[in-house]
Amino acid sequence: MRRHNALVRWGQRFETSTAGQAVLSALMLVLIVGVLLWNLPPGPPRDAVRPTAGTVLQAVGLEQDWALFAPDPRGFGVGVYATVTHRDGRVATWRPPHNGLLVTPYRTYRWQKYVERLRADDYAGLWAPTARWVATQAGPDVTRVVLTRTFRDVAVPGAGAPRPATGRYDFYTLELP
Repeated sequence: MRRHNALVRWGQRFETSTAGQAVLSALMLVLIVGVLLWNLPPGPPRDAVRPTAGTVLQAVGLEQDWALFAPDPRGFGVGVYATVTHRDGRVATWRPPHNGLLVTPYRTYRWQKYVERLRADDYAGLWAPTARWVATQAGPDVTRVVLTRTFRDVAVPGAGAPRPATGRYDFYTLELP
């Protein structure tokens, strides 16, 4: 009798076995149910399941909120920039990065999510650390950093209407010695 010594990786053997297929199917079912529960419409049932579903989905990075797309997407655009004043009187503007070479979409998306939180009053704890970080990026001679919110209604695509005006509001000032 000839012995077969073919190299089989553990992962391949596991996923082709009956037990492996059962375990993987159960995991996929848990993830699918978790995503469905996570995206329930707002209300008591959603509030009841979100802590449990969130634990599972955050572990694998699937805690996306699809409210962005429908049925009621946000009707305004938001932004943040910082005005940096140097000791010699120079004034510069810092804006969150919006591009990159290799990981452009990922980097831009993360900055967009950070800006959404940074501009909100509920995340005021981010303001001072962000202003300090901007100051360190601008150089050792910074005396003041002012964080400013921008906001604008989103124009209806294809309407041909002029672009809505941008509003601005200074929401945090860091004074440095």
